[in-house]
Amino acid sequence: MAANEWIYHEINNGAYRAGFAKAQEPYEKAYDTYFKALEKLDKILANQNFVCGDKMTEADVRLFPTIFRHDAVYYVRMKLNKAFIFHYPNLWRWLSDMYNSPGVASASPLHHMKAGYFGRTGNRVIPKGPPGYPECFKSPVPPKFSKY
Repeated sequence: MAANEWIYHEINNGAYRAGFAKAQEPYEKAYDTYFKALEKLDKILANQNFVCGDKMTEADVRLFPTIFRHDAVYYVRMKLNKAFIFHYPNLWRWLSDMYNSPGVASASPLHHMKAGYFGRTGNRVIPKGPPGYPECFKSPVPPKFSKY
């Protein structure tokens, strides 16, 4: 399966299938598929800089928004709370490389994304945390976050 296809089905759309599931079984299936795909990505990125090799491709660009939003938005909003991206060191390094690519950080307003996902639903309360985001993406080394 080509990278764009499995990334879309298992990760990008998988996040939405988990977050908007109307029953436990489809949620759990999407959740399990999503995290298996993150594990697959972490293994792929152990041996190369980007999804399809050592150069950024469309697959990386398509993957970035979901991975970028995971810790601050999808962990809670989409109920994808098994792990944070910093638990996957190779995926974290990839995310840092992508975030630090020219023009990416300035085009990725995490506060705006959080407002969109949380401010338009429910009680319109936007989570204050997590602290240190998105600044932590500047480092290719996963941060050591305290519990509090």
